[in-house]
Amino acid sequence: MKKYIFSILTFTIISYVASSQEIVTGLQINPVIKKVLKNKQVQESYLKSTKLKEITPIHLPFFDDFQSKSIFPDTARWIDNYAYVNSDFPLFSANIGAATLDAIDETGSLYPDASVFPFIADHLTSKPIRLDSVFSPVQAAIKIEDSLYFSFYYQPQGRANAPEAHDSLVLEFGYYSGDSVFSYVDSIWITLTETLYPGDSILRPCDLPNDSIWILIYDTLYAGWEIRLPCDSVYILQIEWNRIWSSPGMTLDTFRVKYGTYCRQVMIPITDSATYFRKDFHFRFFNYASLASENLPSWRSNVDEWNVDYVYLNINRTQGDTIYRDVSFVERAPSMLKKYQSMPYNQYRKKPTVEVRDTLRLYITNLDTTTFNTSYKYYLTSEDGSFSRIYDGGNCNLPPFYSFGYQNCETCPKHACPVNHFLFPLGGTDDSAAFEIKHVILGDITATDTIGDTIYFNQKFYNYYAYDDGTPEEGYGLTPAYSKLAYRFQLNEADTLRAVKMFFNHTLNNANEQYFYLTVWKDNNGLPGEVIYSSYSIMPVFEDGLYEFHTYYLDSIVPVSGVFYVGWIQTTDDNLNIGLDRYNNARENIFYNTSGEWMGSLVEGSLLIRPVLGKKIHDYPVPPVKRSNTLIIQPNPAKSAYFVKLLIPKDFCSLSDYDDLIVNIFNLYGQSILTSRFKENFYIPQLSKGMYIVRVINTNNNSSLVNKLIISQ
Repeated sequence: MKKYIFSILTFTIISYVASSQEIVTGLQINPVIKKVLKNKQVQESYLKSTKLKEITPIHLPFFDDFQSKSIFPDTARWIDNYAYVNSDFPLFSANIGAATLDAIDETGSLYPDASVFPFIADHLTSKPIRLDSVFSPVQAAIKIEDSLYFSFYYQPQGRANAPEAHDSLVLEFGYYSGDSVFSYVDSIWITLTETLYPGDSILRPCDLPNDSIWILIYDTLYAGWEIRLPCDSVYILQIEWNRIWSSPGMTLDTFRVKYGTYCRQVMIPITDSATYFRKDFHFRFFNYASLASENLPSWRSNVDEWNVDYVYLNINRTQGDTIYRDVSFVERAPSMLKKYQSMPYNQYRKKPTVEVRDTLRLYITNLDTTTFNTSYKYYLTSEDGSFSRIYDGGNCNLPPFYSFGYQNCETCPKHACPVNHFLFPLGGTDDSAAFEIKHVILGDITATDTIGDTIYFNQKFYNYYAYDDGTPEEGYGLTPAYSKLAYRFQLNEADTLRAVKMFFNHTLNNANEQYFYLTVWKDNNGLPGEVIYSSYSIMPVFEDGLYEFHTYYLDSIVPVSGVFYVGWIQTTDDNLNIGLDRYNNARENIFYNTSGEWMGSLVEGSLLIRPVLGKKIHDYPVPPVKRSNTLIIQPNPAKSAYFVKLLIPKDFCSLSDYDDLIVNIFNLYGQSILTSRFKENFYIPQLSKGMYIVRVINTNNNSSLVNKLIISQ
């Protein structure tokens, strides 16, 4: 079953869940896409007018290597937004950037018909292409002897979830059938000047004849929000599709063994001139995906990723035309730090030579058959321009990738493995700084069409530690209830922990919105030791921003020094699904405890958990605590020798009178087990499994609150 580290048969699900520990899932939504579409709400309406949208065909050649900065396919070539353009999911693709097809739609959410059975998910559809003629140097009809070929690279899984054998990637060719079909509702954007509530109506402000349609509001829409209202029903010409090629799902490891490469190029000749040599030729990719068992709601999330790259359609090609005049980087630029993607500036300045990498690793490829004499440099520049350094790697021969692979660290170390000669500035007292590292590779600089590539890394020194790069390719969780997760960090000088940033992935129907205790441990010979902080019970919080972390502010400062651990104690069997960055591996710093013993993680990657340290965070929000008219104990049932949260009504006692409160715990025989001063974050002593009575007494007026406490084990 997908989402687990090990593959199992369907009938073993129940027994496996009972004994499973670490869980890895895909993403239930794509937060990048959610950011782009934030507050863009489309209201449905019955429309009086319609229109037909026709797309102007484009000319050959057609080429896209998906190096666009947009997260959506380039509208100059593609007509839909379902695929996700990125450099996070592909692993050693043809170059940086690919189009990822998975189980989430263009809004970033799971498709509404997603199920355990294979369903059609993403599409990547071209604009109509003129295959009746070429237009350069002069217009001429395309003939079979012009040798028209379509090619692309593809890769299953990449850094994410592998598609199963019953899932697949499909390529189809098409052309207009002569009919038209409904496509979407055209709309107009407005900014609300007042808040609208469910049951209110708004007049559609479209410039249409006899337009007086009122639209009923079903959700609260706040003043200042930008919304769009429907105008026309838009129809498009229907396309007749023919299946041309497909690949069954498999793991990337299986793919590599089968084809001997991380990404495979497919060459398809187009010889059916009667069907496809016309002015409205289309092609599209789509994928079949399938979710995990319906019995495991907190683990049902994005799955079955495919990466498509280097899509090329043109004449005068052959079956052996698999090379390109291109020199490029294949993977992203690395951090200049050994362990972290980001760290506090004061911690770096304390031991700079310990924190900075000695050498970098770059993956450089030559997709041509010619060896190029390439030049390489990287530029280190501070954000304000006050500091700059240049590394000149000189020139090296870069042989073809198909024969020699990536640039070799032995034959050309100054390009593939450049030495880091520089330290970031050590002077000053600033507690933050940012630097840009730009890597430039150039080949065949004597030609009129100089080839090369540029990649960037932004080195941040802020008030937090981060092993991750901020992009979760998958999700991570634990089971059963009361499992503990601890993430290790190493300080160079004593500091103060103020908050913890976390990024949780959504699961289907938000099934991972479960209580947990944010916890901090001291070190005990390389493993988590004494608990030095535990929060009240909190839940995953999902921000609206671009991979935006939620900041959990601590209700008291926590002094830390040397090695410390940040993590959680969960209260249910559910997967909390913290973001898992597969690009950067911090596995040696991840520890979990599901049975009373701390274990090192088996999962490669880094968790999107970032401790915030240093100076006081000005005006940080105090997390609201919901209270009622009774004593509330969270969690309840609880586990022996753990913290619980005791919540009391506002009118029972003011915060300044907490010293007047006493807590008593009794067993069912009325015997007193514990008497202690009141604390909201209350430690339960070692108790046997069973039910107890907890009473909070206000010694000022002898009033009391009582509730039952169940110890689960």
